[in-house]
Amino acid sequence: MLGILGKILISASFATALLALIFYFYSANRDQEKTLRIGNWLFAAKTMFLVAASGILIYLIFQHQFQYYYVFNYTSLDLTPRYLFSAFYGGQEGSFMLWILFSAFLGFGLMKWTRSPYKAPVLFFLTMTQVFLLSMLLGWDIFGLKLGASPFRTIAQEMPNAPFLQTNPDFVPSDGSGLNDLLKSPWMMIHPPVLFIGFAMMTIPYCFAMAALWKQKYNEWISPALPWTLSANVALLTAIFLGGYWAYVTLSFGGYWAWDPVENASLVPWLIGTAGIHTMIIQRKSSVAQKSSILFAILAYVFVVYETFLTRSGILGSSSVHSFVDLGLYNQLVAFMLVVTLVGLGLFFWRYKELPSPIKNLKS
Repeated sequence: MLGILGKILISASFATALLALIFYFYSANRDQEKTLRIGNWLFAAKTMFLVAASGILIYLIFQHQFQYYYVFNYTSLDLTPRYLFSAFYGGQEGSFMLWILFSAFLGFGLMKWTRSPYKAPVLFFLTMTQVFLLSMLLGWDIFGLKLGASPFRTIAQEMPNAPFLQTNPDFVPSDGSGLNDLLKSPWMMIHPPVLFIGFAMMTIPYCFAMAALWKQKYNEWISPALPWTLSANVALLTAIFLGGYWAYVTLSFGGYWAWDPVENASLVPWLIGTAGIHTMIIQRKSSVAQKSSILFAILAYVFVVYETFLTRSGILGSSSVHSFVDLGLYNQLVAFMLVVTLVGLGLFFWRYKELPSPIKNLKS
């Protein structure tokens, strides 16, 4: 029963996110406060639905409800409470939920601190990323086309042809597979949340850059976007350091996993974000570097999504200990990456001739 409720809550969160996206788009085009307020209420409802679904999943984990595949696959009776809690984001579906929650909570900050004309378009692009991430959790089967992987699917749904289910359809395991031994570390409890905070924060400079291109206001976005970019880079740097120390303690790799492709991919958004911080400071001081500031803000998030694709599509399953198994999300991840990239770079190059250049600024 709780599993069904969890699925309904995730579906409701996805539906309200789509509605919020529509209202934010309308508000950004028409500069209407009423539709913006409706969008904000829908965004809040979407968040509350996901908070409730997350609470149900945590409850199922602590109650050892092994009939649910996620609980069976990532927990066992011998886990201490702290590792039971970290199992919530130890799997692919739970980590998506944590990422979405962090982004949603940051969205409330944007509602409070962002001023017009950027507020509606910024929230539109933030909600767009939320729609894609929520779609990874739906577990819908539409005429044979699977959309997402639900964290509330049962073992019978995950393995319908398993021999033990053929003889006993109501079979419930007495214990779970347990958490991966590599993840039984205090650093595992800290590293993933910090990383997802960095991912969530890196979304916001992307949203501000896209809003600047949309509204054709290329200077004012720097002041509100720069603190978010600095915070995102600090979070990503901290996560990279924690990941390296975790590797040192767990596998004695001598620190950072320099040869691990997933770790290298997580470093790239930080490098681009660092470059973006420098150009943003230059733009704020001298009103130049608008093109590079916007481009770096877009690319930093594009590479966050690319890192997500590498980690979760299964293509690095045999070459990286960080990679998740493929849950059939390959096409959705590709679509997410393409939309973020094409919309971002497409709008950038569409507005490219309008963007101020250093030569024009010096002449003026």
